Formats: sequence, C-alpha cells, structure tokens
Amino acid sequence: MPDHIMTIEPAQMQDVEDIFLLLAPSVNSEVILPRSRENIRKYLPNFLVARSGGALAGCVALRDFDDGLHEIRSLAVAPAFAGQGLGSELVQSALRLARQRQGKMVFTLTMRPNLFLRLGFKVVANDYFPQKVWADCRFCPKKDRCNEIALCQELV
Repeated sequence: MPDHIMTIEPAQMQDVEDIFLLLAPSVNSEVILPRSRENIRKYLPNFLVARSGGALAGCVALRDFDDGLHEIRSLAVAPAFAGQGLGSELVQSALRLARQRQGKMVFTLTMRPNLFLRLGFKVVANDYFPQKVWADCRFCPKKDRCNEIALCQELV
C-alpha cells in the first residue's frame, strides 16, 4: 500500500459519487450487481469506506435482514490497492459491525469466493437465505442463471 495510513470508517454523504465510481468496473464486468447513486445514498449507513491519504481506497456494505442475519455486499477495492489485503480488512470490519449490531450470521453471494473462504466462511446453497431470495434475487436479471456462490459465517 502507499505510505498513507489506511482508515476504515462509516461512509459519509460526500462519498456517494466515489462509491458509485469505485463499484462501476465490477458492475460493468458483472462481478457485482448495479447500484444507482440514489440506492447508495439511501443505504449509505450500511457502507464502510477505506481511505488512504483522504482518497477512497475501498468499500463494503452490510445489510441487516433482521433476526441477526446480515449480508456483506458491494465489496470493492480500488486497483491501486488490490492484492494488498484491503478486501480482507473491509470484510473483517463488516463482521465487527455485524457483531456490534447483535448479528448471529453473515452471508454473501459472490463470484469470487476465495477471500471469504480464507476468512472462515462456508459454502451453502444459494437459496439457504429465503430473506435474500424474496428481497432481491427474484428481481435479479440473472435469477435463472445465477453464477454466484453463497457463503456464510456464524458469529460467536
């Protein structure tokens, strides 16, 4: 990483455009589902951002499905910081936030499971979380050809 100190903190309103632009390459390559600026703004309290020298280096969102179930989503790292452990740091920060929110289980749907497997997540069936299917998957343009892998981790 560059010589700047990295911080991970809750996103602020001025981060919306930077988050949108950070997510865009992953959206364009269909690694993550699209989020509009309005959607990011609406769910901004769910986002954590990583900064280096004031610049946005990465982001992650933690969605609360109630009953202690949380989803990690919208994980992205700027190219200048890729391969340096920032993705792991963001996921670990999201796990800490889920614990603070009395979370019992965290899950994610991803096409890149290795990071999550290294952090102790286990592969489960994609329909293991009916809350997710009902809230999002049924509206997804890829629902009938979903290529994401579902993973979860129980919080203790």
